[in-house]
Amino acid sequence: MMQLNKPLATVTPTLDGDVLTVLASADVMFTISQIQRILTTASGEGIRKVLARLAVQGVVLHDRVGRTNTYRLNTEHLAAESIVALSRLNSTFLNRLEQHLGEWGATLRYAAVFGSAATGRMKLDSDIDLLLVRGADLGDVEWDWRVTELARRVTAWTGNDCRIVDYTDNEFRAAAVAGEPLFRDVSAQGLTVAGTRAWLTTQLRLAASRP
Repeated sequence: MMQLNKPLATVTPTLDGDVLTVLASADVMFTISQIQRILTTASGEGIRKVLARLAVQGVVLHDRVGRTNTYRLNTEHLAAESIVALSRLNSTFLNRLEQHLGEWGATLRYAAVFGSAATGRMKLDSDIDLLLVRGADLGDVEWDWRVTELARRVTAWTGNDCRIVDYTDNEFRAAAVAGEPLFRDVSAQGLTVAGTRAWLTTQLRLAASRP
């Protein structure tokens, strides 16, 4: 299983992967304290040991500015391209999901990733949660096949179980009027992967205005 918020854990579950993810996020120098502020659960000493080990391997470049030690990813290292690609697994997953859902056409009104995969709080046993809203122009059998295939693909891509909550647009509007709390979560923290956030906002606003 994957933690999209800890992408290098797919190849190394140690602090090394977390540190490399930070260094791969930008081609700039980082201090140990800057890395520690990002990796809130890691100790400064643990980060220092990881950086020293990676510097010996040549993956990390070490410099000293005054009394401050700084570090950055060695982008010329043979492993750098793979490290950067791994660090971007979250965006790669979302792009692949958008591309797949884009093939569904206008029948798919809206889709979003929600839950821990959207908020960056995934654990090893976390599901990937998806909200889908569709029009009534596609038969139930065809729609069910698409949803089943989507769940299969997400699991194949990530190793995580995929939990899909789907509504027709009429069902969605009725649930929104009833105050379905899931929609508030999606509106606040969801990651849109089909349709537009403006569509979701409009639908929820209209639902809220109804007596």
